[in-house]
Amino acid sequence: MVDKKQNGRVIVTYGRSLIALMIAQSLGSRGIDVIGCDDVALTVLSFSKCVSKTCLYTSWEEDEEQYIEDLLAIAKENKPEDGHPYLLIPAFRDAKILAKYKDRFEGIITVACPDLDAIEQVDHKDAFARTTQKFDVESPKTWLPANQDELAEDSEEMDFPVFIKPPNEVGGRGISKIDDKDALINAFTDLQDRFPDQQILIQSLAKGVDYCFCGLFDQGKLVASMVYHNLRKFPAETGPGVVRETVDSEAFDQIAEKLMKPLKWHGVAGIDFMWDEKGTPQMIEVNARFWAGLDHSVKSNVDFPYLLYRLFVDGQVDWTSEALIGKKTSLPGLSTLARIESLFDDKFHFERLQDDWPKIKQSLQDMDLDRAQSLFADALSDSLSFGEAVEAVRDMLREAEEAEKINYADDDPFIGLGVLFVLGSLIRHGKLPPEIKR
Repeated sequence: MVDKKQNGRVIVTYGRSLIALMIAQSLGSRGIDVIGCDDVALTVLSFSKCVSKTCLYTSWEEDEEQYIEDLLAIAKENKPEDGHPYLLIPAFRDAKILAKYKDRFEGIITVACPDLDAIEQVDHKDAFARTTQKFDVESPKTWLPANQDELAEDSEEMDFPVFIKPPNEVGGRGISKIDDKDALINAFTDLQDRFPDQQILIQSLAKGVDYCFCGLFDQGKLVASMVYHNLRKFPAETGPGVVRETVDSEAFDQIAEKLMKPLKWHGVAGIDFMWDEKGTPQMIEVNARFWAGLDHSVKSNVDFPYLLYRLFVDGQVDWTSEALIGKKTSLPGLSTLARIESLFDDKFHFERLQDDWPKIKQSLQDMDLDRAQSLFADALSDSLSFGEAVEAVRDMLREAEEAEKINYADDDPFIGLGVLFVLGSLIRHGKLPPEIKR
């Protein structure tokens, strides 16, 4: 599929991100001219050898209309004169904004994202809940109470615990796990105060492990897919995946297509599932853009950026390859920290030491050093399962050997300077970028 003599050109947004870098490296390595854009300078795309030029636009969060005007000007200025393929590929949440203004780009550049009507049926979370119910797609039961009276009525049929969440937040912000009705009422009131313009939703818990379905659709027809799950996250509870493994997508393909066909989805989608490998996978969320593990997808033999390019250039994709089932990748440094965190959480039982600390402290105050030492030794021996810890370390070393370490700079040596986008944000906006603040 690799063709070194492509003569197309693409503009990629959100150039500070590793997702944008993966898009640029995929297309640039095939001879496609890549232009990177962002609302700050000194992004990772600014230093990639796969990018010929970088441009600045206004932040869509500050001024959506000016963001579109800036991108239109960039697209017009860089339009190929020879009629070669010319695509605008969003690398972040601006996919929905660009879908909204697709008609403004007609005749200038092709916007490679799904249509707005399709996106709005799954974004935000309340729309997603209504759409999955409409098409009978397997997903957790969801309630959308408008007020306290409806909440009280709905709560009668809930099995606790449940999740409560605002529909338009990302990265888990505003989401809480609720154990009883009283806590639910308090959480509902709090979210209504914090997000007065959003529909608060409550969702039953889906059992199992989270899986990321990665797909490319041609007017709703699934043409390429792969699925991975995170073997490790860092931090473990709330962080992104740092060790990933590819699994068979068969259990997920039909469910994804069941939703996407009636929506006539055209482009990529990242779909989150929960699955315990016994029942049916439960669809949790749909994103109209590339996903955090795009690097893992490419390493697993499914080059979604290039497949997306071919879909919008040729009007179809003939993908006959298969994802590498069992493929593991890890992010150096972060994966090591995740393994260390897991070791301490699973094998070192420090709660025993914490429980005995008052007695140890009192013995020290009484100058009874022998008793203090004895208590400390007993607690530590119970806290540290040395044999299990040694075996855990061996398992972690084995996992590290099996997983391919992702090094974005293998053939692109200066991209590490992309961390300077923080400086670019300070220079242009006088503040840290939101990624750093979070």
